[in-house]
Amino acid sequence: MGNLFLDLILFVYNTVAFQNLGVAIVEIAVLSRIIFHPFAKQQTHYSKKMAELQPHIKSLKEKHGDNKQAFAAAQMELFKANGVNPAAGCLPAIVQIVVLFGLLGALNQILTMNLNDTLWIWNMAKPDAYQVSGLPFAVPGILVALAALTQFIQTKMMMPASPTASRGEPAGGPTEKKKEGDFASEFAEAQSSMIWMFPLMFLFLGTQWPSGLALYWTVSSVIAIGQQYKIGGLGGLEQYVVKLKELSSK
Repeated sequence: MGNLFLDLILFVYNTVAFQNLGVAIVEIAVLSRIIFHPFAKQQTHYSKKMAELQPHIKSLKEKHGDNKQAFAAAQMELFKANGVNPAAGCLPAIVQIVVLFGLLGALNQILTMNLNDTLWIWNMAKPDAYQVSGLPFAVPGILVALAALTQFIQTKMMMPASPTASRGEPAGGPTEKKKEGDFASEFAEAQSSMIWMFPLMFLFLGTQWPSGLALYWTVSSVIAIGQQYKIGGLGGLEQYVVKLKELSSK
């Protein structure tokens, strides 16, 4: 997989990137988002479906009580009747991980090549991080911080809007019902953990990776944010926008 990404980077570098590694990475990020757009659209559709089915799932839970086997069978029938494939919701995340580590492997190989790897203030082959005296770890640079922030925004937007956000009530407040121990709730919890997984991964590991990876992820996430807004609006980010508006009006 690393060789595939390496060949792609070198092809773009030598043809349409003015023999600049940073420009090549930006162009690859744009191209990848165009290619993977159907996956993002599919995940948004899946998340909306799961939100719409929550009342039905709750009814099934009440109907079958402690009979977990009957509840699981009824839940799968509900998914099947509504065209929901539980495995499909994980596919976009898997694709992102494959791209992430494929590109990481390619950039590590590029370290040994004599390429023009400077873009503005960054060297694409070196980490975007700063060593501060007295700290045992490197401080993330601008690209690493932007990669984490834009990934958080993108992932949050892919989640369904909180039912209380439009009324200005905080998510997780007294009006939000307690989650039941079913697949749909577990999926929602998994989505919530993904909100922080990629951003934190970049903040901790991005200081050791080539900055070209942070550039790719930042550009890719910015494009994805625009695509996501057209597909489903602000989504789960709406609650933060509401809170910001409330704070700015005070």
